[in-house]
Amino acid sequence: MTKTWKTLVLGLATAAVTAISAVAAQAVTLDELKERGFVRIAIHNEPPYAFTTLDGTAAGIGPEVVTAVLNKLGVSQIDWVVTPFSTLIPGLQAGRWDMVGAQQSIFPERCQQVSFSNPTSTAAEALLVKAGNPKKLHSYDDIKNDATAKIAVPTGSVQLKYLQAYGIPEDRVVLFSNHADAPELVLSGRVDAYTIEDAAADLLLRSGKVQGLEVADPFTLPVVDGKPVISYAGSTFKKEDTELRDAYNKELAEFVKTPEFAAIVEKNGLRPISTERALAMTADRRCAGE
Repeated sequence: MTKTWKTLVLGLATAAVTAISAVAAQAVTLDELKERGFVRIAIHNEPPYAFTTLDGTAAGIGPEVVTAVLNKLGVSQIDWVVTPFSTLIPGLQAGRWDMVGAQQSIFPERCQQVSFSNPTSTAAEALLVKAGNPKKLHSYDDIKNDATAKIAVPTGSVQLKYLQAYGIPEDRVVLFSNHADAPELVLSGRVDAYTIEDAAADLLLRSGKVQGLEVADPFTLPVVDGKPVISYAGSTFKKEDTELRDAYNKELAEFVKTPEFAAIVEKNGLRPISTERALAMTADRRCAGE
């Protein structure tokens, strides 16, 4: 990572923690949540993983799985907090919320900050481009090799890490905090593409809410550390909340066998392979770099 990249990332992290301005969090247990009567869970808006409907209901595979599992554990009231992606983990660490239900990607660097449930979804990387893909971008190498190509990426995301691994210059990377802003960045010509996971891209295009975009097809999956990049995602807990995480994982292991879980997956448009890969993996293995 270059000095400038380090400065940018550290600056963003510092700003997020300053904005949270909360006292260091203490461990939260399942019994405490039951006694309290509610749990605070943060998400950001990225369908189909997590989002809010027009009436304010939290939806997507993340919130819907979390709701079902916590209900079975005896916690029925969930206070949802919608926040930019870059503040999800700082807010969790500061105790502003008890969990993150946004289906965050599990990887070793992130596991040093927080802990995860076992994964319930996976995703492959994709690129959204203008219709016709005018710059013919079909891989991260294409972006790197075109000195005029600019790409948008969510602040604090795993995709930012991938772009850094490919050595894509920082002056050609545009950061955004709200996924809803990304299509306009491409349509306006500020960037030529933005990184997105395949399921999210499929849902966005099927929704009909955005015209003039398409998924780059074909698209070569990025390869980092010698392996094609596939994200495994689950619910996020503070490092010290091991009792809560373990209770959640135990109930989750039973829930993923039910028709209710299958219905959530189908409703949110995830491909069968997405959950098949996820359920064959564990958070511990992902945190170990597998």
